[in-house]
Amino acid sequence: MIIIPGPASNALGEAIAHKLGQEPVFIQNRIFPDGESYVQLPTELKDKTVVLIQTTAPEPDRKIMQLLFMARTAKDMGAKRIVAVLPYLAYARQDKRFLEGEALSFDIIFDLLEAVGVHDTIIIDVHSEEVLEELKPKHKMRIHNLTAIFVLAEYLQKNGYDGAYSLSPDIGRKSIVEKVSRVMGGGFAFFEKVRDRYTGKTTMVVKDLDLKGKNVVIFDDIISSGGTMSRAIRGLKEQGSGRVAAVCTHALPVAGANEKLRNAGADRIVATDTVESVYETVSIAGLVADYLKTL
Repeated sequence: MIIIPGPASNALGEAIAHKLGQEPVFIQNRIFPDGESYVQLPTELKDKTVVLIQTTAPEPDRKIMQLLFMARTAKDMGAKRIVAVLPYLAYARQDKRFLEGEALSFDIIFDLLEAVGVHDTIIIDVHSEEVLEELKPKHKMRIHNLTAIFVLAEYLQKNGYDGAYSLSPDIGRKSIVEKVSRVMGGGFAFFEKVRDRYTGKTTMVVKDLDLKGKNVVIFDDIISSGGTMSRAIRGLKEQGSGRVAAVCTHALPVAGANEKLRNAGADRIVATDTVESVYETVSIAGLVADYLKTL
C-alpha cells in the first residue's frame, strides 16, 4: 500500500501514513499562471494499491480536479487498486433536485471518480447517509462513509466534558447523539425551533429537559455560516446551561462565523482536520488508518 497525499491534505496524509508505519509519497504539483493544475506522481506504482488522500475544501473545483488527475494517472501507471480518501466531500449538500434542470452534483462526483479508475472511495460524515445509501447501488465503485463523531466525543470526554449532555441541532441527527451519549456519559436530546406568537422571533430550545448548570456538547457535521449553531448555543445559555462546546466534523467557516459563535456564548469550538481549521482540532488520522487496514 502506497500512501499519496494530495496537495490539499499533505499534513493529514502524512499522519495517516505514519499511523500505518509508512512514509508518505508526495506528488509534484503547481498552479500555472492561468490557474490550471499540474500533477506528477511517483513512477513506481505498477501492481500497487495506491491510497490518494485529498480533501475538497476550500476551492472545491480545483481540489476535485487535482484528485481526478491523480487517480487517472495512477491508473495509467498500472496501479492494481486505487483508493480515494476524501476527508471532506464537496457538493454532498447538492444531493437532491428541487428545480427542473438542477445538477445532482453529489452523484456526479462519484461518477467522475469511478470514470478515472477509483475502486474504493472513503468519505467522513457525509451530509446525508440516507441519500448516500440510495446512490451506492448505482456505482460499481465501493463507497465507505466513516464517522468522526466518536473520535470527537472521546476527545471532549477527556477534556472537561465528561458527563456532558450530547445534543443535535435537529431531529435528523438524533440517532448519532444517542450513540455518542454513551461515550460522553450524559443524556441526549435535540433542539426544536419555537416561534414567539407575538413577535415572530424563533429560538432554539431543548424541551422537557432541565439543563441548568449542566455542560453541553452540540454535535453537527458542518459549521459554515454558524447561524444554526449560534442559535442553539444562545438557546442553551438562555436555559441556564453551563459550558457549551460547539463541535463539528467539517469546519467550513465563512467570514464572521467564528465571532458569531463566540458572541452566542460558545465556550469551546472543536473540529476535525478533514479541512484545515482555525478551531481546536482533533485528528481523524487514526480513524482512517484503522479502516484502511480492513480493505
